[in-house]
Amino acid sequence: MVSYEAAILSWCSDTWRQEPVSIEEWVVDEGFAQVFIRLKNSVLIVDFILDNNGDLICQNHLHIPQERWNPGSIQVFRTNEGKVRFRHRNSEIILAAHFRAPEWGQSLLEEWLMSQRGEVMRPKDKTQRIAAIKRNKESIKRNLNSASLDSAIIEIQIVSHRLESAETGLNPHKLIADESE
Repeated sequence: MVSYEAAILSWCSDTWRQEPVSIEEWVVDEGFAQVFIRLKNSVLIVDFILDNNGDLICQNHLHIPQERWNPGSIQVFRTNEGKVRFRHRNSEIILAAHFRAPEWGQSLLEEWLMSQRGEVMRPKDKTQRIAAIKRNKESIKRNLNSASLDSAIIEIQIVSHRLESAETGLNPHKLIADESE
């Protein structure tokens, strides 16, 4: 796996004038990197591409300052194209689909922002935490159900039947030859 950590550290220093507290990779490949970056008082989702010189260039980013964030305000959706859309207020970024659930990224960002806000502001009620975990569980279940291959298998069977019917209709002599044997 390719690591662009040094280039990301340099980009953060140049662009945000601070060192990242933490960097988590969403997708890293030969030509691009999509990462979550925790800064001192904010978080970033950044989509980097590799230019011809081998340098990382920020193609798009979503900056979420801690003071503009409220628990639950980061939304994440799978698009029809199979990509993942992260949204906060009026800003959004679309990332490549990944092996991790989109909720993983959402939970990571929320946890980072919650810890920045401090333990004083953290919801302490056990039932609130359990309810949040149950909501995440239900969301993951819905995503798994929508990703089920059952409907695709049925579609393949229907198309196969249609192909056989069309083949029979286009070549009736073969059917007669098959019956005579």
